[in-house]
Amino acid sequence: MTRILPTALVMGVIVGLLVAAYMNIFNVPVMEWAIALEGCDIDRAGCAEQLAGAEDEAPLPLSFLTSLGGQRIGMSVGFAVIGILYAAIFTGLYHLMRNATPGWNPWAWAAVAGLLGFWGVSLYTQVKFPLNPPGIGDEGTLLARQGFQFLFIAVSTISVALVIYGVGFINRSATGSGRWVRYAGIGLAYAVVALLLAFAIPSVRDAAPDWLPPELTIMFRTFTAAGHFLLWMGIAFATVGYRMYRERDVHAYPQSSAAAA
Repeated sequence: MTRILPTALVMGVIVGLLVAAYMNIFNVPVMEWAIALEGCDIDRAGCAEQLAGAEDEAPLPLSFLTSLGGQRIGMSVGFAVIGILYAAIFTGLYHLMRNATPGWNPWAWAAVAGLLGFWGVSLYTQVKFPLNPPGIGDEGTLLARQGFQFLFIAVSTISVALVIYGVGFINRSATGSGRWVRYAGIGLAYAVVALLLAFAIPSVRDAAPDWLPPELTIMFRTFTAAGHFLLWMGIAFATVGYRMYRERDVHAYPQSSAAAA
């Protein structure tokens, strides 16, 4: 399982496009719902009546065949790019896992690396900086929010990588009951760093407007988090599965592979 980065990058694009299709089906209608509410020039009750009267033609937020064509294309391109970035991070975490736990199999390395990547890069960041539907938020705070989010992701990812490296160091240097004590120490150290990170980096949040239903925000955040989980795990298992399939062919037909080379 050497040099998986090229495979991971290709899988990042493919899985990113598949996750974009999922997001187009489930999350774009929620975004349309938010945009429709934002565009109302009447109060929330009157807007709800207006949208309810239009449900016969295009029910919101369940109709996924309506408008926002440009948004759908942009989401597909965006998730393909995110897939490439996540694939690069996954490759690093995977190699750290492989060195830290040499007795495990590739599927276990992929599963843990994918879960840790999802936590450190996606989920913990969304807990710290809750996502809002498009159009929600002050444009004046956009640069600050993005800057703090990038800093948070960078530190969180490095912290997860250091945990894996620390586990590997313990596996190589400690034995017996002392190993578990050191594992606990690493877990405690990471918990302290994670809490410090959560409180040290400012959380620039814009208050939700009065017309925004709570269920809309919950749906948007849930679908987004699920999409990122599918992206991480899809990259992990698709990359490792393809590499194992290719290596099986090489071992099954060594003479043909040598001749082809």
